[in-house]
Formats: sequence, structure tokens, C-alpha cells
Amino acid sequence: MNRQEKTNFVENIKSIISENDLILVFHYRGMSVNEISELRVKSFETGANIKVTNNRLIKIALDGSEKSAMSEFFDGPTAIAYSNDPVELTKLIANFSKANEKLSIIGGIMNKEILTVEKILELSKLPSLDETRAKLIGLLNAPAQRITGLVAAPAGKVANVINAFSKSN
Repeated sequence: MNRQEKTNFVENIKSIISENDLILVFHYRGMSVNEISELRVKSFETGANIKVTNNRLIKIALDGSEKSAMSEFFDGPTAIAYSNDPVELTKLIANFSKANEKLSIIGGIMNKEILTVEKILELSKLPSLDETRAKLIGLLNAPAQRITGLVAAPAGKVANVINAFSKSN
């Protein structure tokens, strides 16, 4: 990388750091190009991104930022995954690391809080935003369906009484 490319890389990392709520760091030692490509495709499907890092340059980008505490994670062949949807990204990385033991989660940061591997795995078990919305809509619809049933029941009983009365006359 020449000087301009390094400057561009640092600026790109600075914008990634400032624009994303969640950044996960992982080692990809031993992963093939196809495996990394598969992870990238899956990440794009969830709205996340994956970037292979240069440890020295990323430490420069982190220096002085509000997320500088994550500098300690950058040692060896590292990559970052970043997104503003913490549940989807943690699910993706956790599931991929289970299926591919070459991917090793190192840690992460959400807003300004450092995330351990255990916290990342906990986040991955939470329901996604879409699942939460579906549950909420189901809860909101249930009382409406019950009210409709209660309102319709007396009218049905009155109709049955009238029907029975008309048949008896």
C-alpha cells in the first residue's frame, strides 16, 4: 500500500467507527477465500459489512476515537464486521463461527461498551427486530380478536333465540 492508500484506509475506518453502533473483531486464520466470500455474502444479506483489517492502520484510526478501547483486539489476521443492527450481526458471526471453527470471535464494541465473546454470544440469542415486531403485533391483535368474539357472541345468541321462537310459532 502506498501512502495515499494508507491514508484512505485510515479515513475509511474512521468513518466506519463513527457511523456504526456495533463493531465485532474476529480472526480468520486458515479460512479460504471461498469461506470469507460466503461470510461476506451472508453479511450483505443482513445489512452488515465485513472488512479485512491492517492492524497498524486500524490502531491509528482508533487512536483518539471514542472506541479506542478496542485497539487491544487487533493482533494477528483480523477482520471487522460492522452494522447498526446488533442482533442480526451477532447471530451471523456466532452461527458462522459454530459452522466454521477457523473463524474465532475476539471481541467487539457496541456504542462505547467493550463486548466480550460471552456478551456477543448472549446478544446473538436475542430475537431479531422482525421477530420482536411480529410478537408485538400478535399481542396487539389478540385482544382485538377476543373483543370481536365477545361482541359477536351475544348477537349470535339473540339470533338463535329469535330463530327458535320463529320455528315454535
